[in-house]
Amino acid sequence: MKKLTLFLIAVVIATFSQAQSNVVASAYNYHKSGMPDKAMDEIDKAILHESTMNDAKTWFYRGNIYLQLYSFAHMSDGLAQGMTDSLILLGYGEPESRRSFKKVENGQRWYYPNGFNIILSGKVYHSYEFPGEEVYKAKDNGKLLETALASYRKVIELDPKLVRYELNPASAELGIKRIAAMYYNEGVNKFSASKTTEALAAFENAAALYSELDSYDENLYLYTGYAAENLNDTNKAIKYYSILVKNKTKNENLYMKLAYLYMGKKDYTNALKVVKAGRTEASASNNLMLTEANIYLQTGRTKEAEQILKAAAEKDPNNKQLHFAIGANYDEMIRNDSTMTPEIKESVFESARQAYIKALEIDPNYFDAAYNMGAMLNNRAAALLTEANNLPMSATAKYEALSSKGSALLIEAKPYLEKCHQLDPKDRNTMIMLRGVYSQTKDYDNLKKINAELKGE
Repeated sequence: MKKLTLFLIAVVIATFSQAQSNVVASAYNYHKSGMPDKAMDEIDKAILHESTMNDAKTWFYRGNIYLQLYSFAHMSDGLAQGMTDSLILLGYGEPESRRSFKKVENGQRWYYPNGFNIILSGKVYHSYEFPGEEVYKAKDNGKLLETALASYRKVIELDPKLVRYELNPASAELGIKRIAAMYYNEGVNKFSASKTTEALAAFENAAALYSELDSYDENLYLYTGYAAENLNDTNKAIKYYSILVKNKTKNENLYMKLAYLYMGKKDYTNALKVVKAGRTEASASNNLMLTEANIYLQTGRTKEAEQILKAAAEKDPNNKQLHFAIGANYDEMIRNDSTMTPEIKESVFESARQAYIKALEIDPNYFDAAYNMGAMLNNRAAALLTEANNLPMSATAKYEALSSKGSALLIEAKPYLEKCHQLDPKDRNTMIMLRGVYSQTKDYDNLKKINAELKGE
């Protein structure tokens, strides 16, 4: 009787184990037949039973099933109204077949696997058909890829060499690569839909897997940085842009972006390192030279800024912004370098004047250059007139010389400031400077007009 009992227990165990094996087989068959919703229900039973929970195949099927379910639930994510046929081909590949579709003007139906069809009107996306999509979406709890990834990791733990060539993906490693690509695509779709927070999360998931797989995709790190920057997450933007710099990207704008992010954090040391790297690896224009000059200006290194700007101007002599930057740099030197002798200061002043003149020769309507020129002349005149007024009564000759020079500078400043007023009649700083110039040059008619404008009359 005891032997019979043991025999019956063994039969029950064997039968139950066989039943669990049948559950795994059922999940496999549903998966192969393109029914991941049903396969999911079966495989989730198998991973909980001790007879199949330590079998690498169970976890591999689970990874593939969840991956397939995610694909089905998000099959239409890449479609948008107005999308052209070329963009559809780029995102979905060549369809299995194409047929005319009479329900739509100049209609075509593109047939893809698993019953997914895209309908076009002419060469533009119209709609799609995908029976069962609602069921797949209902199964998506937001963690399908996360679950698939955990399943593939379990396969690698149990049997890293497991391969099933009849399935796609055929191995856990290929499954992880597929998940990385899906996170990447999810990020692109979310970013295009202005769901930037979700896009960043997806991009970061992809980036982590790419790093784990020792793989590199420049656009992935670029988009991740963009998303972080759009969310004002400077530290994350710096993190991902820095990966591109480390890999010697040829994208000049990227070096500039990263440099300005560092500058925003007052980290001029790293900003300068990035610009110098960019000038070595990517720069074919003056943009990075201007950025480097800007760093020098912000850190008071005007002599180095001068050298960079001159070199840039030699490369691009008709660039108004370069000549403006050169003028602004000299202007800055005059204001902040207290060690200059009067002779050197006069020389630097003249260099600034010539740079602004050159910028305005290239573009007579360049507001910034005209404004800086007018302001510089006005400030220089004010300094000379103040110096004259502080002289003793006996210094008549020097007083006359300083006053004459100051008045001449005010007269020179007038047309530049009037040009600015013409270009932007509402700019109050321009009007205030003009009021002072008109007053000191005794141009009372224009003084009356400008006062009326300032009062809003």
